[in-house]
Amino acid sequence: MYRFVERKRLLITGCGRSGTFYAAEVWRSLGLDIRHERPVPPHGTMGRDGVASWFMTVDDPNPPFGPSTAGYRFDFVLHLVRHPLKVIASVAQFILQWGNASPRYMQHHAPETQLTPEEYALEPKQQLILRAARYWYHWNLLAQAKADETVQVEKLILKLPWLCESLGVECELSIADSVSKSTNARWQYVREDPWLVEWTDIETLDPALCKKIRDLADSYGY
Repeated sequence: MYRFVERKRLLITGCGRSGTFYAAEVWRSLGLDIRHERPVPPHGTMGRDGVASWFMTVDDPNPPFGPSTAGYRFDFVLHLVRHPLKVIASVAQFILQWGNASPRYMQHHAPETQLTPEEYALEPKQQLILRAARYWYHWNLLAQAKADETVQVEKLILKLPWLCESLGVECELSIADSVSKSTNARWQYVREDPWLVEWTDIETLDPALCKKIRDLADSYGY
């Protein structure tokens, strides 16, 4: 049976807590209607030009929040990355500690994030950090395989001229750069001080994983 597929200009994806909300606001400042998966209007739905969603790294018809990839095709898929230690700390504290549906979604599509029976003997915070570290590694591999380009969120503004040219969008760097670098949804859900995670924390939990993360981060320019 023929199925209608709607074309959109841009999908921004990658790990949660990697700056997808900020990136959506940058593109909105340039005139594109890019929504975010966060279920707060005007977000939570597909925008006229596309969407930013870590859930859409995988093709699941029922993500916990926001639209799915079903029925859409994107002209350009941007894989957004952020320094692993920042993401791992935030995913552990925010998504894994307080979430329900999102961790289940994560584990379903990246079963490597699950703990072994022996690892449940770890301290609760260590369990969260280990799962978040595995998520950063495996989810980025999934997003990278789907994307046309991988860009550090820390260098998004520097990459905008090339990205705008690829998308046929007028590039107003001064406008895009006016979007606050602290634009994110964390403060609405987590009131405690941000956790800090060091390389030694991950290496203590899983030395082989730590090396894989550092190697992948190095390939992204960290």
